[in-house]
Amino acid sequence: MERIFVLFCLLLYISEVFTLPYDVHWLHGSATIDRDIQPLKQNVDVYCYPGSPKNLMALWQTAKFHIKIKDDEFSQYIGNTPEQVYNDYKEDSFSWTVVNPFLKKSYRTVSLDIFTPTCMAINTKQKHTIELQIQRIDLWRVLMMVIGISAIFASRSLSGNPVFFYLCGIIVGVSASFMLLVYYVSKLLPKKTLTYGILIGGWTVGVYIFQQMWENIRSIVTTYQAYLFWYTLLVGFISFVVCYRIGPPKNQRSKNLVMWTLQGLGAFTIFFSSQYQEASAAVAVATLIVKYFPQSLIVAVQGYWLRKFPPKPKLLTSEEYYEEGARETKKALDNLRKYCSSPDCAQWNIMLKLHDAKRFASFVEGNSHLSDDEVLGYESYAFSMERSKSISNSTRDHMEISDDDSTEYDEDD
Repeated sequence: MERIFVLFCLLLYISEVFTLPYDVHWLHGSATIDRDIQPLKQNVDVYCYPGSPKNLMALWQTAKFHIKIKDDEFSQYIGNTPEQVYNDYKEDSFSWTVVNPFLKKSYRTVSLDIFTPTCMAINTKQKHTIELQIQRIDLWRVLMMVIGISAIFASRSLSGNPVFFYLCGIIVGVSASFMLLVYYVSKLLPKKTLTYGILIGGWTVGVYIFQQMWENIRSIVTTYQAYLFWYTLLVGFISFVVCYRIGPPKNQRSKNLVMWTLQGLGAFTIFFSSQYQEASAAVAVATLIVKYFPQSLIVAVQGYWLRKFPPKPKLLTSEEYYEEGARETKKALDNLRKYCSSPDCAQWNIMLKLHDAKRFASFVEGNSHLSDDEVLGYESYAFSMERSKSISNSTRDHMEISDDDSTEYDEDD
């Protein structure tokens, strides 16, 4: 009995030693996990996304962790492995007994690298839901790639477009004004105090200060939207006036600089439009190659292909031949009538050389170039030709039938 008790205690000790202090939940595809707070639970829940293999189907794919919780009272730990996430969780739990104001801000939505395993843990006392959102085709990424390709192909025309010049001038003017405003506001901050704080507290203090500044800027933008709108409108108008005074670039070298800048921005937009950066880089390089591929070489390749593999001639039916002849004849007569009515034509000299000047004038005014007798003669000739053709066809058919009858007669004999 004592041996059984000792063996049971030994098994219980081994299970406690070798049991992981965290539970790993692997999420495959779009999945959702609801979590209630259990006071007696000791293990930490770690949610992991395993990643996906690289293929062209994932060119515009997006993966995100979305946290549904009542408020922002939670801490977030992200890493590549469950062990790393648990170590961060344990260090944070034991290093601070009070609220740490310098912790990294937690976000309800976390973007993931679709090709790399990513794990996340949540420290909260509230009920929450973890949702893995996988978008097979992210329309924003598709739009970025389309914009990048369009910028490369339209760079030459946009470099000399006045509307594009004024629009870019307004955007640059508004952005530069905000940068100047931030610069002058930073001049008012105590540099020594900020520097000493960063040196003493490390980068954590600096990150915290910049996060607070960003939150303050967001709150200012949200609170004073009307003032921000009128400021942007005024600065945009001033930028437009300056650009109008300078005028669009007329020098070809200036246009080339604008064109190359647009192509560079387009290539960067294509490259960062997908997390599969090898494929997006290939798309950017292929777009630039197609853009700068010499037209003469394309014409030479097409000529060689047509010589090597000439297209099979298409024979027209009698109806198609008649329709094409009537269409081309009408087109040629209209062009001739238009030329005779133009100042380039010496109508009086032509009329002196003609036997029937009245008929020429009638043709120029839009009447038919054929007389009634000519039309009647043509129709009679066409009718006779059709009749002779039908007679010959019927005679040939009759002869074929007669041959068949004679053959049958011979076989009966």
